[in-house]
Amino acid sequence: MVLPILGFVFLMVIDIGLKSKGKEHDFDFNQISSSSKYSIFDLNNKRDIVPIQEALILNDNIVKRDLVINMVKDKRLNNINGLKLALQDEDTETSHYAASAIMQIKSEFENKIKEISVKYAQNNNDSELIKEYINILKDYIDSGLMEKQMEIRLKNDYSKLLAQIINLGIKEKDYYIMKINIDLDMEDYQQARYFCNLFLDKFEKLEDPYLLYMKLYYRLKDYNMLNKKMEELVELPISLSNEALNKIRFWTAMT
Repeated sequence: MVLPILGFVFLMVIDIGLKSKGKEHDFDFNQISSSSKYSIFDLNNKRDIVPIQEALILNDNIVKRDLVINMVKDKRLNNINGLKLALQDEDTETSHYAASAIMQIKSEFENKIKEISVKYAQNNNDSELIKEYINILKDYIDSGLMEKQMEIRLKNDYSKLLAQIINLGIKEKDYYIMKINIDLDMEDYQQARYFCNLFLDKFEKLEDPYLLYMKLYYRLKDYNMLNKKMEELVELPISLSNEALNKIRFWTAMT
């Protein structure tokens, strides 16, 4: 693609080769092979959405359909953004493939949640089971595939499970971070403040509790407390990450 002449010739050869097959693709999720014909873009990075958009605009229908099929084959959650883009494609078969893929992903998520909720009801103090439940809910919430009412319900379940795993004495900081972030997302600032306090008590020499405090006070528009926590962060006897340093520079410039 980046070669002015050879790239163009190469794409034409591929295009002719694909068209010479003389048939459309039959889309059957159960019969998709494991080999991958086209590169799959990592959509965790927002800049990778642009190549997907270009691929859907610039390529012919056969190539676009193969791109969607390979996104399904790849089995990565970060391909969901690509499928959402393909859902809007003017080629009806490409959009149909994408819609079928999204429906299957939703169905798989919902089946997993039903299965693990039954296990949880039978043994709701198993920390490993709770962690598994949390991870499934997080993946489904992050996918953005559910309806609004379902999203609210699952976020509440997710928040409660995170509170439970923390109260069981978990020593992994990520669960505190996930808990506070979901409470901020749901605008439950009382819960967010409570777990910020717990987080700081457990991990007082890490930068993460201070960054989450700053996020909380920004949401509350309490800039005095935000600056106080920023000052405490600066005074920590540790090397701060680039994220923390950038936030400090930003807020220092704003005040």
